[in-house]
Formats: sequence, structure tokens, C-alpha cells
Amino acid sequence: MCDSTAAKQTDGVNHSPQTNTMKQIRIYYNFHKKLFSVQEKVNGSWKVVEYTNEIFIRNATFKVSESGRQRVLKQKRKNVHAFILGERFPFIPKSFVYRDEISYNPYKGPNFMVLSENKPLDRAKYVAIIGGKVIALIPEFQGTRI
Repeated sequence: MCDSTAAKQTDGVNHSPQTNTMKQIRIYYNFHKKLFSVQEKVNGSWKVVEYTNEIFIRNATFKVSESGRQRVLKQKRKNVHAFILGERFPFIPKSFVYRDEISYNPYKGPNFMVLSENKPLDRAKYVAIIGGKVIALIPEFQGTRI
């Protein structure tokens, strides 16, 4: 990415070429380890590469497999069927002041939810998992956007 393109970004973050080449990841909560499992594509398949309770993600999408959710409801047994997909990001940008905790419970509905507003969430520009909590970070811009 050239400098002029980086200057046109509107999310308040300096985008260097390094951040543009980050790998896509997929994250889910691992109930056995009590940590989040981080997966990357290896030879065309998702493979767990890390377990963590702290990670930052850019361009996050929240996905729930409805057939997996229905299996949970029918069998009353947990299975991996809900993921956060996005790019690993090396830090939380300091320009973020609005944060909302995100949760998913297959017994309460088919979506990840913003807890404070009780609304479904499909995407977030940035997501932080800190201390086991999933938090959507929404930028607040001050001054003029470039």
C-alpha cells in the first residue's frame, strides 16, 4: 500500500504495508481449555495455531452455522459452530473510545449480540478479546477526516 492510500483510510489507523498482509484468522471459544482457539488456513484447511484470551482483530465478521446451532438445541450438547473471522491486528488503536461487549448464546438466538443494546451484530471494524471478553471497538473521529 502506498503512502497516499494509507492517508485515505478513514478508520484513524496508520495502515502500513505490514498490516495489509496479515493472515485471515477464525476464532472460537474452546470450552475445554477455557480459552479462545485461533485458526489459520493451512493447506486449504482451518488449523488451530494458538490458544489465547487476548487478541485483536480487524474487519471482523461474526458467523453462526444455523445447522450447528440446531444440533446444540436438539442434543443439548455444545459444538463448535460460531466464529469470529477477520485479520489479526497487532494492537488496539488509541482512537477508539466506544466499546461494546459481544456475546453469543445458541439458546438465546442465532446471532452474536451487543449486550448493552441487545441487538444482533454481523460485523465490526475492530474487535478485541481481552480477559476472555469479546469487545467491539467503534472509532470516534475528532477533527477532519483525511
